[in-house]
Parts: sequence; C-alpha cells; structure tokens
Amino acid sequence: MMTATAHPVSSDASDGLGRRFARAMDHFGPFEAGPHLAIAVSGGADSTALALLAREWAADRDGRVTALIVDHGLRDGSVAEAAGTAARLKSLDIAAHILTWEGAKPAAAVQAVARTARYGLLRNWCRTAGVLHLLVGHHGDDQVETHLMRQSRGGGFGAAGMSALVTFPDVRLLRPLLGIRHGELTAFLAARDVTWIEDPSNANTDFERVRTRQRLAGDAGVADRARADTHAAGTARRLLEDAVNRALAETVSLYPLGFAYLDRQAFSGLAPDVAARLAARLAQVLGGADHAPPVARADRLARRIAKDGAFPGASLGRCRFLAEQAGRILVCRDGRGLPEPVVADAGRVAGWDGRFVIDLPAGIPPGAVIAPLRAEGWRQIPKGMRRVTGVPAAAARTLPALFENGILLAHAVPGGGAEELSIRFRAKNTLGFNGFCIA
Repeated sequence: MMTATAHPVSSDASDGLGRRFARAMDHFGPFEAGPHLAIAVSGGADSTALALLAREWAADRDGRVTALIVDHGLRDGSVAEAAGTAARLKSLDIAAHILTWEGAKPAAAVQAVARTARYGLLRNWCRTAGVLHLLVGHHGDDQVETHLMRQSRGGGFGAAGMSALVTFPDVRLLRPLLGIRHGELTAFLAARDVTWIEDPSNANTDFERVRTRQRLAGDAGVADRARADTHAAGTARRLLEDAVNRALAETVSLYPLGFAYLDRQAFSGLAPDVAARLAARLAQVLGGADHAPPVARADRLARRIAKDGAFPGASLGRCRFLAEQAGRILVCRDGRGLPEPVVADAGRVAGWDGRFVIDLPAGIPPGAVIAPLRAEGWRQIPKGMRRVTGVPAAAARTLPALFENGILLAHAVPGGGAEELSIRFRAKNTLGFNGFCIA
C-alpha cells in the first residue's frame, strides 16, 4: 500500500527552484505561443513537483499543462491510487487524465515491459491531443543511478545517462529536472504543504536501481565521481553522435519504403566506433526496434563489412545486411519475426511492425487480412513488373500487404500491379541522432 507523505520545511529555496526550472526549459526552447505541456505523473514527489513547476512555467507564458497518470493494473488498489492522484492534482488546479494499460500482463521483465507500455500510452495521448511536449520527472539522482547501472553493463553510450531531450516523430520528451536533486524536490513540495505518495517498490532490493540507490546513500564520494563521469560521457556521446550523423549523410541512401543502401567503400573508411554506431542505428531504425542491438555485435558486423574481399551478408538485430552490385550493401528488415496476419478493417493501422502506418481502403472484403507480403505474395506479382519496381525483393517481401484467402489484393510495391496499398515509413526513431542533450 502506498502512503501519503508531507514534510514541512522552509520555503526559502522554492522560488530559486522555479528559476532553475525555467532556465532548464529555456534550454529546450523556443516554444510555441501558449505552450501546452503533458506531464507524466505517478503521484510520487518527483512527478508531483514537476507538475507544479511546469504549471507555473506554462502559466507565465499563457500556456497550460495536462497531467497524465498511467494505471498499469499491476497492483491491487491501482485504480484507487490513480484516482487519488488525479484528485490531488485537481486540487492543485492541474487537469489530469488517467491512461489504463489494458490486456494481459507479463510474468517476467515486468518493469521493462511496463515501461514500454507506459511510454506508448503517453505518446499516443500526446499525438491524439496534438501536444508537442511530454515532460517526465527523472532528476539528478536518477541520472547518477542510471550511469552506475549502465557502467556495470559495459558503459558505452549508456554511460552518458539519460538525454535531457529526445525527439520522437510524434512528441518531444523533455527531462527538465536532471540538474535538480530529489531532496530539493521534496523540500519544494513540503514548503507548499503539498503531499505525495511513496511507492513501496522503491525499497525493494530485488530491483537493481534500489540497490544502486542504497549504495550511493552510503558513499557520497561515489555519487560525486559518478556525476563528473556522467557529464564527461555525455560530452563524448555528443561528439560521437555528430560524427555518426555526418557519416550517415555520406554513406547511406534511405528509401521511402524503409530500406537503405550503404556505400561499402565510404563505410570502410570510417573510424571503427563511428562505423559500429552507424550499423547499429541502421539496424534499430530500419528494423523497427525500440533499442539498438548490442554495440559488440554491431562492431563485429562493421569490421566484416570493412574487410577486403567478398561480403557474404549478415544479420544484426531485426535487419539483414546484403551485398549488392556496384559496392552497395542493402540494409532491410529481416524476414524473421514479422507480424502475424490480422483481420483488416477500413481505416488506419499505426505502428505495423514498428515501421509503417497503413491507410486501408474502404470496401475491404470480409475476412481479408493484413500480413507481410513474403515470398508467397511476391510470386503473385507478375515477374516483369517485379523487375521495374525499384524495390529489392528482400525488402519487398517484408512489406505489409492485403490478402483474401491467400490471394494478394493490394500491396505497397510501386508499379507492381494489383491495387496499391498506401503505407508510410514511420519508424520509432529517426535515422540520424537528434542530439544527446546534457542537462
């Protein structure tokens, strides 16, 4: 059971925290006139303080905020907890919506799956409401914990911690509290006599983050070193991302149906760390994955591509890298693990395979399904038409298509006969890095 908490302390630092928050928000600007901010609120101290700070910041700019509360349904009483959080926010003059995670819940990796579901709900709400900015309450102590946990798993990009700004196709994710400590946020709330709730899982040592937090509480020196290391890693990440973006422009040709060609000679001249990150980014985006594949695997692939002699092809993440003529390498979705057929109804299908938005025509026959084109559908396109599509077969076979009893009704391959299915490539992440942002 979660409990409400309040601690009366001095309000001397309250106004100063508001000014620091405003400076952090200015770093993300400029904003539109009368900005509307969505705030992810769990009901804990950090997100409650974020909602108050954001409300005041928006009000000064003729804007407004909407708090979004996700009920994961993972704990008895979650419905009442979400309703109680919404009521507290309403008493603070903050509008709130409760978003419910429907469906079966996982038996393993609960936190990771719940996180993906949570961000999906938050981003979907923002897209539907036309809200451009989603604020989350990660703070400076969270950043230090993240750095240490990722260091224990090999560091790399992850050692830089969380970016203060992440740009998605539908919304910007902002973390304006990364320069602020948890204790400052609780003091801010207590000075205003605002209560919050404590999640008992924050004391559960089964979770790595809780164990890391306890370690930091017992050794201030570890935290100080971690902060300095996090900033240094963030600076290094920014430089590497800039180099990868330049290399993408020089070596990669991206096509509208979600495949790309890689110039092998130009790629072979890249620095090894840049080449590995570029390969990983291609695999992540073109494969429709949430996260990039492990850097060690990307590095092995990059070295194989750069090596003299024939390149036999390889897989990375959900993608295939296939040698083509004229020194090009085709990068496209792997044929394994594609979505199962689903009944098709007129309208829009968003996020098919993490890659496409599909606009389905009216008048779809009952029983028609959306499924990958695969070899069976590719063979139903006349051979002569396949040659003039400009779409390589390996990529075409991973595209969505409309079938009725195994008969191809519509597909997305241009000039390939049959009715053309309207699709747009909309991956979960941009191909170019949008810039790691240090708080």
